[in-house]
Amino acid sequence: MSSTNVVLIPLDGSKNSERAVNSGLVHATHFQTAVLNCWYMEHFHLKGDRVVFIHAFDPVPMQSAKHTGVDFKNSYDEWCILMQKAQDSARCLLKEYDDRFAGLKDKLSYKMIHDTGKPGEVIIDYSKKENATCIVMGSRGLGKIRRTLIGSVSDYVVRHSLIPVVVIPPFSS
Repeated sequence: MSSTNVVLIPLDGSKNSERAVNSGLVHATHFQTAVLNCWYMEHFHLKGDRVVFIHAFDPVPMQSAKHTGVDFKNSYDEWCILMQKAQDSARCLLKEYDDRFAGLKDKLSYKMIHDTGKPGEVIIDYSKKENATCIVMGSRGLGKIRRTLIGSVSDYVVRHSLIPVVVIPPFSS
């Protein structure tokens, strides 16, 4: 890979997403050491690379007022509260990562993005917008039947991406 790679790393706060960044490291005494030993930094990073961390969440569906007994105003207010909580959670997650990587600004060029929508679609869209050269992401390790029934974000991204996707598998039990 050339020294001008743009690597997209999706984050969702799960252990497997964290593993893609931290390679499953348990609480290190100094986070800078943990970051330098993370999967991406250890196996992939080249000087000059730019990393785009992205968090996408599916908006909570708003209940429709099909039935006359539904109080649309209260449903809308509740939906707004749920959406605000989801936005706050996304900002908090990205701030946590921003704080973790702040000490590495001289070694790691990165930016944080959060957006709403189906996570797989958002990841693919931003990989195009950011001219990403690779996506590095974690996998939940769903079985074949569960993955077929409910799908997985990593499966979607692998199937729809026009660039290489590195999927970090979960730890084997």
